[in-house]
Amino acid sequence: MEAGHLNNSLEQLSLESIATSSDDVWQDITELVDRGTEELSSGQLLKHPHFTLFDAMTSIEVMDPRLDMGMLSQEDEEEIAQWDIQRKLSLQEALWISLQMFRCEMTWHMSASLLQTIYTCNYFTQYSTESTAETDNPVRDLVLYPILIGTGLCCRFVWNEYGRENVFREEDVHFGAVSPQFFDEYSQSDALRLLDTAKTYLEQQREDAAEQLLVLVEIRRHWLQALAWLSSDDGSERALEELEALQQVEWRISEEGQAVRGVFDRKCMRRYPSAAPIKPIELASLTSSRQTLLQMARDLHEILGSLQQARSVEHLMYIFQAVAIRSPQSQPFVRSVVMSAFECDGRVRSSEPLESFARRAILEVAAAPAKALSGVDGEMARVLADWFRTHCQNGPRQRRIALKYLGMWDAMQAVAEQNDMNAYSGDPSQNPFWTSSWIYHMKLLLLEQGMLAGVRLAVYLDYELPLLFGYLSQVLEAHVAHIDRMLSFVARRSDQQPRALQLLRWRASVLAQKELCLAEWLIAHACERLSVFIAPWHKHSGSVSALEAALRLDSEPARRARYALRLRAACMLGSPSFMSFEGWAATVAQLDECRIAGLFEHASGALLRARKALDDGRCHSSCLSDPELAAWEAAHKPIYHAVLANSVSLSKLLQSPVFAAAATAELDVTGDTAQRTRQALLNADLNAARGTPATNKKRLKKTKRERQWRDDVSKLVSEKLQISWTTGKHPDWPIYTFIDTL
Repeated sequence: MEAGHLNNSLEQLSLESIATSSDDVWQDITELVDRGTEELSSGQLLKHPHFTLFDAMTSIEVMDPRLDMGMLSQEDEEEIAQWDIQRKLSLQEALWISLQMFRCEMTWHMSASLLQTIYTCNYFTQYSTESTAETDNPVRDLVLYPILIGTGLCCRFVWNEYGRENVFREEDVHFGAVSPQFFDEYSQSDALRLLDTAKTYLEQQREDAAEQLLVLVEIRRHWLQALAWLSSDDGSERALEELEALQQVEWRISEEGQAVRGVFDRKCMRRYPSAAPIKPIELASLTSSRQTLLQMARDLHEILGSLQQARSVEHLMYIFQAVAIRSPQSQPFVRSVVMSAFECDGRVRSSEPLESFARRAILEVAAAPAKALSGVDGEMARVLADWFRTHCQNGPRQRRIALKYLGMWDAMQAVAEQNDMNAYSGDPSQNPFWTSSWIYHMKLLLLEQGMLAGVRLAVYLDYELPLLFGYLSQVLEAHVAHIDRMLSFVARRSDQQPRALQLLRWRASVLAQKELCLAEWLIAHACERLSVFIAPWHKHSGSVSALEAALRLDSEPARRARYALRLRAACMLGSPSFMSFEGWAATVAQLDECRIAGLFEHASGALLRARKALDDGRCHSSCLSDPELAAWEAAHKPIYHAVLANSVSLSKLLQSPVFAAAATAELDVTGDTAQRTRQALLNADLNAARGTPATNKKRLKKTKRERQWRDDVSKLVSEKLQISWTTGKHPDWPIYTFIDTL
């Protein structure tokens, strides 16, 4: 039988089975398939047309350990054969197993799967012995099992927190298809009692391993109780005490014990066919695991302690802004706990309804009458709560949610403007627009956060930084003007001083970022002029096709398309006014009129103004309580660091003799933009590659001078003045480094 005829037969059988009812008898096609396979040569595959690659990967035995996760190599089989649950363990062996499990647990917190970490331990998944004082295997039953049971209950509390779905599957946590079992037959009190038994037994031993196991028991006890209190509605105070005690435990572990073969099955996923194939991974080191636990304890203690002390919405905003820019970012479990502590079941911090919280947020900055607040409904309150929760997401999701929610805030602003007009009966030109002004302020904060987050995520290439910071400087300028308008209404009355001071603090913060953004724009534009930032298509091979492609990508339609693509989230908003591409091109042309040295000097001045704005904000914060002031400083110190670091770098650059030489030799480009010059150079290169003689002698002479200057400066910058950037304490603000190699 030919393979084509067999395929037709299979297709016909498939159609018949679909058309018939479920009561019909299935046809046995085994003989048909066997006859068909006899006609196949080596390397051929007989399959149904709807048989996909996914079906093949999950059903065909590839027999290669790199692809078939369930396949056991000879080394794997030898390791598994060593497993013996009845083995009498020594304290050295129990120490090694406990430390390996500690590494598994912390690696799981780093977004690994249970099948890659916790479930690889056979003692954890095959536990069946009751721990009693009368046992012939005391180290296993009185030491190891209590530690494993405590670990299991800790994992259970963490898993229940993940069940609130504050963080996201696959992005933050690998849930998988396995129904987890974490010693569910034991309660917290049972686990604590068993840990006390282990402590008593270990205190009677005289080995070094016993001392080190006591450290693990103490850590497990504090971590378990902290997680238990965090899961209760009114246990935050006790949780903070346990977290602080955990940080005080002295790490007296000097060795990793004696390894026991067969205890950890790195390919345990073969026993869970419902789970997708998962590759074995390398566990985090013991040092990294300890640092992960301590960092989680510190983050929880610091953030939850701040949330407890927060009395105003402004204070909460500073706390969450500091959470968003933490570097490195907190673990998914910490971020989930913070979101649950802030808002759960429609209430903020377990007591205040969301709508009441939203009205309080507006009244902190605007003396809105009750009629103006009538439009604050559940939807607006939900969007505000999500504004806070967004700051606790991972970096990519922070940016996605921020840009996605802009449309919602824009729509709410339009509705609120109508409500404010209905609530105000005076001169229309003097309408404070209470609610809509607050919404516009929050929308601008979200827009700025979403755009800046692209820096830490490497969304923008170097040559795109001028566009990013150029646009953001326009947004921040509009934000400062808006806060000035809000201030003009509250500053008229003496009883509005608290609102005025809060607006002054926000104005100082936004003004500082506006000046920093201007400095970043000028520096990035200067780096582009110096050919430090080069678009990928300008790094061509010099061939005709490459030069033609570079000209197309550098043409006005291509630049217009890139402009619309990068700013697509902002161009759809009703406010602030979106700068057209023509306006942007005109602004860039004005910058091209400036010499490069002048751009760096103007950037240095902008950084000085940013520093002064932050100092003013600090002065306006003197009336805050100590916790509020600490939150304000935590949110603004990273910005201050970016300002100071760039100021120092620019100061060194302007004093560099190498830069002075490059700046002195710069050609006068007045009347001819850098963009036009780049295109002229590309055209000249293309004509040379094609062998086309130049017709405009004057233009040719100018092009040669321009090329010579650019070549000299490029050589000077690459060999003697190294320019680069990175991010510091604030992950979204570039910090430039200028190294004079002379």
